[in-house]
Amino acid sequence: MPKCTFCGKSIEKGTGKIFVYSSGKIANFCTNKCEKNLLKLKRKPIRMAWTEAYRTEHKKGEKFTAKAAKDVPTQDASKDTSVKVDSTKEVTAEVSEKTSENKESKVEK
Repeated sequence: MPKCTFCGKSIEKGTGKIFVYSSGKIANFCTNKCEKNLLKLKRKPIRMAWTEAYRTEHKKGEKFTAKAAKDVPTQDASKDTSVKVDSTKEVTAEVSEKTSENKESKVEK
């Protein structure tokens, strides 16, 4: 079964419309709503909240939850960032000590 070019729903056999561009590209539409949004109003599917493209782009719905389990960062990654923060604090403490030493040496001169 073909999918609707605009919303991404599967189209049952014997329903929908097929639009053929002059370049030969084929667009399948499940309803007049999808056809009008793409061809007449020239809307992009990613901007329409009811389309599959929008839902995948904005990580909404059931399809994202299956993918999300793989992409969720572990707690180990957060520990790594805290280590980086601690090291920067040490570096800034060392820099501030050196600047204070430099100021003292200038005062003595």
